[in-house]
Amino acid sequence: MVNENKLYKEKGCETFEEYIAQPELAMERRTVYAIMGVYKDFKELDEYNQSHIEIEDIGYAKLDRIRQFRKEENFSEWIEKARVLSLSDLNTEIREAKGEPEKAYNHKSKMITITCPYCSRTYNYKIGG
Repeated sequence: MVNENKLYKEKGCETFEEYIAQPELAMERRTVYAIMGVYKDFKELDEYNQSHIEIEDIGYAKLDRIRQFRKEENFSEWIEKARVLSLSDLNTEIREAKGEPEKAYNHKSKMITITCPYCSRTYNYKIGG
């Protein structure tokens, strides 16, 4: 991997953080580390079980959310949930499995009006929540 093998130095970067901050990558730091975590955990899981786990059709965000259950007996059920549920429904399932309460709606959002300085049109934007 780029980080472990320090391949970022070949691109003229001193650190991995500097490498992933490049605009050409167009990826957020959080996304990079989520993908790296998914790769590491599922590679280890695949090597440990000596069997291939079919995850190619599941996005990294869902895999990142379910990898916390990788050592549980019912992990194959979590893989199937990730395959068929939306991310928000999967997050609800995870909260329920962990006994966490449903997230409350953030009522701290507000609307602001912005006027275009060129055409004088107004636009309403929701900030927060």
